Amino acid sequence: MQQDENRFPVLTAVTLTLTVALTATRLGGTGVEHALRRDPDALGSGELWRLLSPVLVQTDPSWFAVVSVFATCAVIGVIGERVFSRPRWAALYLVGALAGHGIGEVFQPRQGGTSVAFAGVLGGLAAHALRRGSRVPKPVQFWAALGIPLAVLDTTSEDIHGLPFLAGFGLALFWRWRDAR
Repeated sequence: MQQDENRFPVLTAVTLTLTVALTATRLGGTGVEHALRRDPDALGSGELWRLLSPVLVQTDPSWFAVVSVFATCAVIGVIGERVFSRPRWAALYLVGALAGHGIGEVFQPRQGGTSVAFAGVLGGLAAHALRRGSRVPKPVQFWAALGIPLAVLDTTSEDIHGLPFLAGFGLALFWRWRDAR
């Protein structure tokens, strides 16, 4: 399902612009960050938006790390928008955000970030690269295949990026199966 390569990556631009803007509020204090980040106690008290809102604020303490995350996510997002339709890109983004921040409530509470959402998109791209008849170069296919055991290892080491990758990979496999029928 190849999309128009000249199409502006609207979803990547919108999600990252919103996340950059909300992350930048840290310059004036941490109120917005604290209202959006993962918080198991608040979630347990009924603040269900906290399953998704942490994707809107990058809580890394280092601004270098924040900028690196945004740059990496921009590359993944743009490639994802070239490969997937906008609804499918959005579904991969959301499944990554929900899987990552869901497990993050246990492994890394009181944090937030957009990288897990883009890990879902990356998982979808890996599944796309490994499909039968793919024109993706062999080295890219190798790294896509290696992503699966690395994502499992990542999750067992209590990091929050492996599960969103696997969720995006699984969703893209489901689409491939459904589209073939």
